[in-house]
Amino acid sequence: MTDQLRDRLDIEKAMRHYAVGLDERRWEEWDLAFTPDGIIDFTPMGGRRETRDQMRGRLSKPDPAWLFAQHPLYNTIITLDGDTATAFSHFQMETGRRGDREGQVVRVSGGGSYEDTLARTPDGWRITERRVFLKWKRTYTVDDEVSRG
Repeated sequence: MTDQLRDRLDIEKAMRHYAVGLDERRWEEWDLAFTPDGIIDFTPMGGRRETRDQMRGRLSKPDPAWLFAQHPLYNTIITLDGDTATAFSHFQMETGRRGDREGQVVRVSGGGSYEDTLARTPDGWRITERRVFLKWKRTYTVDDEVSRG
């Protein structure tokens, strides 16, 4: 395997640590995505700009309404430049929260893109900044079809 291919695979791995860590609330995975001072910037879509630790702290608080999240990445383009890199990827997201009545789920579907800046570290490639752009979003209420324990 060439060094360039190894770098690309390591970069994609860091990007996936973000998605799996966030969706499954596996914060040890989440930490593998970023440098310790990594930034997540949701301001292009009207959200917050915060550090990795600030976002983890906010989202790891107990939330009895939260049910699930899932957002795969695709169409990834990586540009390597020595020990730094940029990456662009599309994502699609699905989230679910408990609704107002028993068995009701408020779903949010959406899609957009990530623009990442990454750095090679002693522990592998890590995201130093992720900018998030939302292209579409739909919120709707459905009956939950999954038995949850």
